[in-house]
Amino acid sequence: MSAGQAPSDPDAGADGEEVLVTSGDVTSIGDGASGEDAVAVGRSDVAASLTRDPDVLNIAFVTGAGDVQFIQIGVDDLAPRGATASDGDVVVNAELTALSGDAIASGGGAATPMGTVSVAAHLSEDGDLSLSFVDGDERLQLIETNVAQLLRGRGTAEPDAP
Repeated sequence: MSAGQAPSDPDAGADGEEVLVTSGDVTSIGDGASGEDAVAVGRSDVAASLTRDPDVLNIAFVTGAGDVQFIQIGVDDLAPRGATASDGDVVVNAELTALSGDAIASGGGAATPMGTVSVAAHLSEDGDLSLSFVDGDERLQLIETNVAQLLRGRGTAEPDAP
């Protein structure tokens, strides 16, 4: 399924927050000096949620190296309230947190706050979201997914017509 296809139904997460697991494209680009592939594709499942106070979009994804990363972006930074899309690409600040593949494999471990990163983002009228940023391991992360179902109630994106 491509980033523009309809996502799965959202589930209620912690604090009544909708959690949407949908497909997406995740690509990790590094220098390959550590022996790993310079370009690696991450898992195609992307989890997204929207907090309401303030409106923050949370995106969780598995990188090409097998790590899980969480990025949190203010929705008004992507598209001002009432707008249907961003006006072209925007550069926004977002909070990044990482959980290593080793912690996932062992079934436990602490998440590591990576701090604030600059993100090149684009939100289309159909809810297609594209993000590009350099993570704490100096790898470029490229993420594409659809968040229309989460943003629908907020008035920033409409789902595709059937």
